[in-house]
Amino acid sequence: MSTSVRMIRGLAWALAILAIVNAVITVGFALNIGAPPPPPENQDLVDRLLAFRADDVRIFGVGVVQSLSGVGVFLVAAILGSALRRWARDTPARDALVLLFVMGGVLGVGANLLNIAVSNSATFGYCDCGYKTEEVIAQDYALSVGWTAVNWLSIGAVTLVGLGAAVAGRLVDVSPTWRLVSYAIAALLLVAVAIRLVAAFVFVAAFDPFQASDLLTALAAGILVPIWAVLLARAAPRLGAETAT
Repeated sequence: MSTSVRMIRGLAWALAILAIVNAVITVGFALNIGAPPPPPENQDLVDRLLAFRADDVRIFGVGVVQSLSGVGVFLVAAILGSALRRWARDTPARDALVLLFVMGGVLGVGANLLNIAVSNSATFGYCDCGYKTEEVIAQDYALSVGWTAVNWLSIGAVTLVGLGAAVAGRLVDVSPTWRLVSYAIAALLLVAVAIRLVAAFVFVAAFDPFQASDLLTALAAGILVPIWAVLLARAAPRLGAETAT
């Protein structure tokens, strides 16, 4: 077995494991599993914000694991996308394949590292100087800016990687099933992005758009991506042999 085949098989299995870890935690956060009930709407604003910050402290460790697994997913996706170029059909689109995965991977790594930094900032305490109310409100505005940046970086990353999966399904002859899974990953991720984009500009009262977007992303990452990766790993020796001849 050639070095390139072993590398791609290792990357594929790493992607499957990291994607499952990330998806499980994402589902837990999206469904608020184990979370205390939110503070009532009629509660004082500062008390509500303090309750949110206490919850941020409680879940910080798990959030770091989620973000680190996300860093792994996007980093592996970027490397894997580059490695797949040699097995893609010889058309100009295979350069687009590499570009989509690499750019998406860079944005995804950046989004997850920034998320760790912003989440850590949410755990900071307050000085005993008589200005706690001002500190709490100012911190909340700063965190909102940080999480907005994370959201937009994530939108770009998921969009590019989703398109990269579709291009890979078209150009790399793994199997008809793999091609179908590639298109399904792209479709789910792009729908999740569309829901998030609508939520950024339009208030939606019927359901929580961010929860729906997270659940769709987790479905793609936790089920379809591992299937995609395992099929690729199993087909790697054949693709490597065909390329060598």
